Amino acid sequence: MQSPKKPSGEPGNASADTAHIIPMDTLEPQRWANGRGWTREIHREPAADSPGTATWRLSLADIEDTGPFSPFPGMERHLLSAAPVPLQLSIDGVVHDLSHTQIVAFAGTSEVATTAVHGRARALNLMVRSGIRGSLDLLRGDAQLSVSAAFATVLVVLDGIVTLDGRRLERFDAILPGAEDTRLTLQGATVARVRVETAATDRCTP
Repeated sequence: MQSPKKPSGEPGNASADTAHIIPMDTLEPQRWANGRGWTREIHREPAADSPGTATWRLSLADIEDTGPFSPFPGMERHLLSAAPVPLQLSIDGVVHDLSHTQIVAFAGTSEVATTAVHGRARALNLMVRSGIRGSLDLLRGDAQLSVSAAFATVLVVLDGIVTLDGRRLERFDAILPGAEDTRLTLQGATVARVRVETAATDRCTP
């Protein structure tokens, strides 16, 4: 499993050995590639063979209207419905009604469109280069965990009370675990766990 490089120029950026918190309110909104919506990039891992490309990317998108998603050839996508708002997607002609925290996966070349949304939906998007293993799953309820880069590549708070070494996190705050174990406590919480294993040398530009 790949331990992501820590973002540069941010407070608390110590080393790859320690966990790093990315507060949601520090993420700047960016336009979707097709200009139809907004997204906040949580982390992008540059490709070793080409810094202008990415092996994987994690972002949080706002979805307030119907319409097509941007295509991303050469990528595999994992999408989690991250707000308690009904969200309906058409993926290659098949309709998916997503409730809060449901996850779907599809190719970057799939024809994807929002066909119904009631209010302001949000989607946690993991995109990995084709040939690389990526996954999204959930941690739920009450738990005390020791987390490191071997446990998760990124963790994102979805709801409930979550603390990292005693520091309370807000909704959509992200954690980049380090090599050292860190104590994570969940109380009635839901946390998205992202895992990425790099094993490919394919090249693409997301």
